[in-house]
Amino acid sequence: MVHLLSMGIECISSMVFLIPVIIILQYILFKQHSFYQFVMVLVTTVYFMAMYTVTGLPTAYTLRFNFSLNLIPLIDIINSPAEYIKNTVLNILLFMPLGFLLPVIWSEYHDAKKMALTGLAVSAIIEILQIFTFRFTDIDDLITNTLGTALGYGIAKMFSFKLPFKISEREKTVPMKYGPVIIFGAVFLIGFFLKPLVSNAIWDAVLYSSWWESIK
Repeated sequence: MVHLLSMGIECISSMVFLIPVIIILQYILFKQHSFYQFVMVLVTTVYFMAMYTVTGLPTAYTLRFNFSLNLIPLIDIINSPAEYIKNTVLNILLFMPLGFLLPVIWSEYHDAKKMALTGLAVSAIIEILQIFTFRFTDIDDLITNTLGTALGYGIAKMFSFKLPFKISEREKTVPMKYGPVIIFGAVFLIGFFLKPLVSNAIWDAVLYSSWWESIK
């Protein structure tokens, strides 16, 4: 129950900022006026925020330096094989939507090499930022995250990158071309500075409510 409550609070805290930001990006900066395109961009944005939350990236209010680093691939499979397999599967599943959504929406990501490098770059950013959290920075995460991106890309390619929501070439603008980078940057800024303010306020209200003891 507490876990579901926590997810709900994180979701609400994010959407308060994400929806107006995506409306501004979609209709003013990207100059895209299709509702279906808006839905796909919003789904991508929510996915980025979920990735931010699940990977435990730092906020402006929780920064701490913890340089725990592993540069030896596959070493953890010897120490804890069951846990290693679990983490590997979860990492792959977490990054598969990245490999699927980007080439489906943006034709610039139809190239397999570019998509793999994108997955590697996003994973590297996350691993570097985790130095400033309680999380462990691991080279295996780079490998499995990139693999997950590649698998998602493969699934997208099975559909020939075509879905009803795809942004048409003639409607594309220069900002839209760099849409994923702009969206990822917006999500990071919201997650780093703004979301904690709302989630902390909601948690304060929950913890001091009369029904907290009955649900924890």
